[in-house]
Amino acid sequence: MNIFKRSRFGIIAAIIVFFLAGCDNDSNGNPPIIPPNITVTVRINSSDSLRRGEEVGCLAAVSGTDNKTVKWSIDEENRHQETKIYTNTEGETYLSVSEDETLETLTIRAVLEADPDKSGTCKVSILVPIVDKVEISLAEPWVVPWQGKVDTGLGGEIEFTVKVTGENFIRYAVTWSIDNTDKHENTTINIDANGVAQLRVAPTETLTSFKVQAVSKWDTSKIGEVTVTVKEPTVTGVVIFDQDGKVVPDGSITKPSKQIKTSSSESFRAIVTGTGKVDQNVTWEIERLTYIITIPIIEYHNNEWVGGFGDTELEIDLDSDTSGIYTWFNTDVPSANGFSTIYEKRFIEHTPGSKIVKIWNISSGGENEQKTLVPITGTTEIDETGKFIVDGLETFGKFRLTAVLTADTTMKKEVFIQIDTSSDINIDIPEV
Repeated sequence: MNIFKRSRFGIIAAIIVFFLAGCDNDSNGNPPIIPPNITVTVRINSSDSLRRGEEVGCLAAVSGTDNKTVKWSIDEENRHQETKIYTNTEGETYLSVSEDETLETLTIRAVLEADPDKSGTCKVSILVPIVDKVEISLAEPWVVPWQGKVDTGLGGEIEFTVKVTGENFIRYAVTWSIDNTDKHENTTINIDANGVAQLRVAPTETLTSFKVQAVSKWDTSKIGEVTVTVKEPTVTGVVIFDQDGKVVPDGSITKPSKQIKTSSSESFRAIVTGTGKVDQNVTWEIERLTYIITIPIIEYHNNEWVGGFGDTELEIDLDSDTSGIYTWFNTDVPSANGFSTIYEKRFIEHTPGSKIVKIWNISSGGENEQKTLVPITGTTEIDETGKFIVDGLETFGKFRLTAVLTADTTMKKEVFIQIDTSSDINIDIPEV
C-alpha cells in the first residue's frame, strides 16, 4: 500500500474542509451576504398584437429590489420615427405604433435604473392590414342617385366619403386624387376634419370628365374611383326633407304629406336637385287650406221658416270638392203637440280652389246665396326667422307648404301639412 498517496489525498481533503468552514462566518461570526435574485418582467395591457395606429399600456414588474424605477425603450432602431414608447404625467407608460410602421415585430424593453444589467422585454406583433375593397360614396346620397358616376357643373362642389373593407386597421386611411393631370389648377380635392373629400371644379375647367380616386394607404393596389362629368348647371327639381332627414311625400288635401302632433315642433329643409352647381336658395310659402262658412240657423214656426236662431259652421277644405246636401237637426222646435225634431237641408256648392261657396236653402225653399270662406280661428305664418308658426288658438288645420326656387319661380315643391294642436307650434324652415 502507498501510504504517501493516501496521506496526500487526506491533506487535500483537510484543506478543503478548512476553507469551507471558514466561509460560514465572517470575522465576527456573521453569515455571508448572498446577492438577491433581481428580475424585470414586461407585458402590455392587451394581447401581444397591435394594429398600426394603435397604442397600448405597458407594465414592468420588478422583484428582488425596492428600487423599481425602469427606463423604457424599443430595441428596433429601424422602426418608424413616429413609433414610440412614452410615459405620461400620471406615470402611465404607452407604446404608440405609427400608422406608417412597416415592421411586423417590436421589442419593448424596461431597464432597471439601479442596475442597467437587469432588464425585461416583451415582443409585440404588429398586424399587417388586409384590404379587400375601397368604395366611394356621396356624402349626401339623396342629392344625386349614386351609380359610380356623378354630374356637376363649372364651379360645382361635391362631397365624397369612402369605405374600406378588410381587417387589421383602425381607420380607412386613403389618399384622394384627381387622375387627370390636364385639369385646371383650381380644380381641387381637399379633405376636411371629418375625412370628407371636398371636390371643387374650377369655373373655367375645360375637361368634360375626369376620375376621382381613393387609394388605400395599406394596399395601393386597392383603389376606389368615381367618374365626374362636368356639365352646365341644370335644375331637375326640389325635394323637401323633414327633421329626421326623410323625404316628405307629395300628399294632397285629402291625404296630407305629414301630420304634426299636438304641442310638437318640426323643421324642414329643401334641396334643389340637378347637375352642376345649382342655386340652393328657396323661398318658403304657406297657404291655409281649411276654411269655414257660417250658416244661419232657421227653424219652422207656424207653418213658416224663421231665422234669428243663431249660426252653425261648416268646415271646408279649399282644395276639396265639398259640394253636397247638408242636414241640420233642431230638437226644440215647438209644434201643436209640443216640441218636436225638425230638420233643414241645404245644398252646398264649392269649386275646388275657390273661396266662394253657393248655398241653397232647400228646406225653406229659399234662394241661393253666396258666402266667402274665412279662415278658421287662429293664424299661421312664416316669421322673419324662418319658422312656421301656428297660433295657440288653432284647433285644426290643413296647410300647403311650398318651397319655391328663388332663381326660377316655376320650379317649386309643395307638401300638405295637417296640424292638430292646442298650443303654439314652431316649424323651423332654415335658409339654405
